[in-house]
Amino acid sequence: MGETKEKIMKYLKEQYGIEDIDFEIVEKENKKLYAFKRCEDIEITEHKHFSGLYFGRLCRDGIRLSIEGSFLIGKMAKRGIIDVSREEAERWLLGENLEREEKGYVILRWRSYYLGCGKGDGKLIKNFVPKDRRLTKWK
Repeated sequence: MGETKEKIMKYLKEQYGIEDIDFEIVEKENKKLYAFKRCEDIEITEHKHFSGLYFGRLCRDGIRLSIEGSFLIGKMAKRGIIDVSREEAERWLLGENLEREEKGYVILRWRSYYLGCGKGDGKLIKNFVPKDRRLTKWK
């Protein structure tokens, strides 16, 4: 197992209680992580512009998951999941931080929907939803 994969699995275990995953993760430039599953029955040549689904970013203190990464990990996570109300979900998707006491990277979930990853400091959970993926208020 490579050093990067060991670090990724260490963070997934620490943050979310995940022992193993059924897909592969590769690190590309700027510590960006991409997830993919190999097709054993089909020979697919790698394309230089496609590395898989954007999974998140490897940070010095953990993995900051993308929205898609939170979907992949959320169903397997044993901890690090925060259930939010509809109002909190709407505020989160508008790009607001949430007042919560959690610390570290967490996945936010409303019902069965994974809303992405945030990082708590004990007072607020910082929102990482990209601006171009946020909801907008109609006036």
